[in-house]
Amino acid sequence: MKKIGLGIIFLLGIMGSQLIHADPAVSSEKHSDYILNTELPQDFRERMAWWKEARFGIFVHWGLYSSAEGEWDGEVYTGGVEWIQKRAGVSPDVYEKTMLPKFKPAPDFASQWARLAKQAGAGYVVFTSKHHEGFSMNDSSQTTFDAKDVTGRDLHKEIVEAIRRENLGVGVYHSLWDWHHPDAPAGEGATSVKGLTMEGRELSRYVKYLHAQVNEVTDGRYGPVDILWLDYSKNQFQGEAWGAKELVALVRKNQPSILINNRLWNNEVKSQDEYKKYWLGDFSTPEQHIPATGIKGIDWETCDTLNGTWGWSKHAKVFKTSTELVHRLVDAVSKGGNYLLNIGPLPDGTVDPVTVQRMSDLGKWMQINGEAIYNTTASPFTKLPWGRATSKIMGDGTHRIYLHVFDWPENGQLFVPGLESFPLRSLLVGGNVNQIIYTQNENGKMIIKGLPKSPIHSAATVIALDFSEKPTVAPYRVYSSTDGSFTLEPADAVVEGKVSFKDHGLGRRSRLEGWGEKGKASYLLQLEEAATYDLEISIAVNKLGASDSFFITVGDEKATIPLEKTGGNKKWKTISCGSIRLPKGATVLQLHCAEKMEKKPVALSTITLKSVSSDE
Repeated sequence: MKKIGLGIIFLLGIMGSQLIHADPAVSSEKHSDYILNTELPQDFRERMAWWKEARFGIFVHWGLYSSAEGEWDGEVYTGGVEWIQKRAGVSPDVYEKTMLPKFKPAPDFASQWARLAKQAGAGYVVFTSKHHEGFSMNDSSQTTFDAKDVTGRDLHKEIVEAIRRENLGVGVYHSLWDWHHPDAPAGEGATSVKGLTMEGRELSRYVKYLHAQVNEVTDGRYGPVDILWLDYSKNQFQGEAWGAKELVALVRKNQPSILINNRLWNNEVKSQDEYKKYWLGDFSTPEQHIPATGIKGIDWETCDTLNGTWGWSKHAKVFKTSTELVHRLVDAVSKGGNYLLNIGPLPDGTVDPVTVQRMSDLGKWMQINGEAIYNTTASPFTKLPWGRATSKIMGDGTHRIYLHVFDWPENGQLFVPGLESFPLRSLLVGGNVNQIIYTQNENGKMIIKGLPKSPIHSAATVIALDFSEKPTVAPYRVYSSTDGSFTLEPADAVVEGKVSFKDHGLGRRSRLEGWGEKGKASYLLQLEEAATYDLEISIAVNKLGASDSFFITVGDEKATIPLEKTGGNKKWKTISCGSIRLPKGATVLQLHCAEKMEKKPVALSTITLKSVSSDE
């Protein structure tokens, strides 16, 4: 797996076109290098419909690398252990000689994958038929470096048939790279094992091999394929370097309804309008992060790990909790995306007990609340202080909002900020067969009353609100969470002048950076009562100039931010900024850069306000 940058995503929202269906990851090469998009928008929507209804899929990373279990020659590698051949600098011949004897798949392992995915409530499974190491799970006529030649079993066939038995969509991951093939990209600009070069290699021979292998897994011998998940492009190795036009035409001929992700191209883009007419993938693929505000006008899917690595490692013992997984699933769907959760099976293909438990826990939540995930669209709210929301239009034309409450109110009342329409009815999903609860409009505020003291599910309890027409939601303001505190994220800010918002990515937090003199970030708050708050802010400072000066204001109130070096622009530290008084009602908190005369990297992230006293 590889991080795909998000700068291009925001650009698409500006460009906007019915003909662009995914992240247009293109470089400055001539237009003829890209594929003309001739598909009608309606045809595209029909192809994508089942995937958008499913909303949740399971990713499976399993291959020879799984048998290394995260270490090579006694050295432990953390994170991304499916890359262990490259990271340990192992030549193809040594890797093959070492790993093939260890590869001993258990009988019927694939059925366990499919059952777990079904149990978790997923609608499809994407599995690694071939990763960067070059080992193919299918019976390939192009190589003997495949499962059939090594084990006597066509593991691709076993996996596909197991997935179909559970009536799940079939997704095939196929690497564009191959560290085993003698003509695959190597050397400068390539992702390859250290020491290899292009000397004596012929890229065209590898591209022919790549196309032949993709044909084998999509030509129908394994039945219908719903998703082809290609991974990934870098530098000059993108687009026509992979023979993209011919490859896409081949796959579309084999599987007319198939979905293909965006990774045939790199993550650079030109802003000219003429790029609107080119096909650059069916959906975008942010990795291990959920875009702060979703991706406007784009179909997207966040792929995410359970424990920080894609392939199995016996050293990766810190797993996301079941509550975290529910929250991440809901978060992605509430922003209009899909959630593709990865599992990394053990060397023999079976699944470890912690992963089994996480799948079971997700399934228990989905059994109650799946209706609030499947076939839903993004939340009408920009942000909610206690959770998330999803939407759908019911069969009778009713507009339904599902409120996913992460922080359950102890007083039995839930304020829904910004909701200006009164619902026809309100239901507690899973509560005594979707029991009716009560809503009340108090001074223009929507309050749900009579909630039980304890939530139905500790991770997220769902409340459904039904409306006769599309409900009205007021422009976004930040409200306090259930404990009275405020957490202001960079995405909440409206920026002016010399400062920019950077969304979080793989290994990077969301942040405000590129500060210059008079740069400003404004946060629109709504307070139920006036109060004094302690201020804290997360900073990352590599070098600190003598003239660097930042402060926070609310009206005439002012608090200085005492900057200090943290050891790098990825080294975050939370510092105290004293206290500040906020008035009742609508107010604006502003973060200012008074002076920034020297070009030193300063990044500011989350601002936390904790109430210490109230005026009432």
